[in-house]
Amino acid sequence: GHESTVYSIAYSQDGITLVSASGDHTCRLWNVTNGTELRIFWGATAAIGCVVFSPDGCTFATSGNDNINRIWHGFSGSCLKEFRGTSVAEDYKFGAKSLAYSPDGTVIAC
Repeated sequence: GHESTVYSIAYSQDGITLVSASGDHTCRLWNVTNGTELRIFWGATAAIGCVVFSPDGCTFATSGNDNINRIWHGFSGSCLKEFRGTSVAEDYKFGAKSLAYSPDGTVIAC
């Protein structure tokens, strides 16, 4: 399991798969029916504080203390996209405390 505090968890729509986000800079995919760790997602350079599954259950999004939001492919383990930078609000770093997908999965609010 994780080597640091777990800050966020999210269920996939299938009700069997769960993703956890941690201070150890990783996300982990779990099968909740038997407790098996399915995959570790590496690439964040700081704690990951928020995670949410897409409506289709194939991808999930994370946000962390490195001020990068990422979209991950749940099956391959690859990072599909990174969002960096700042928002239009002055001095606001692009790291979210919460994330949400639109119902059709095309937009992520943070």
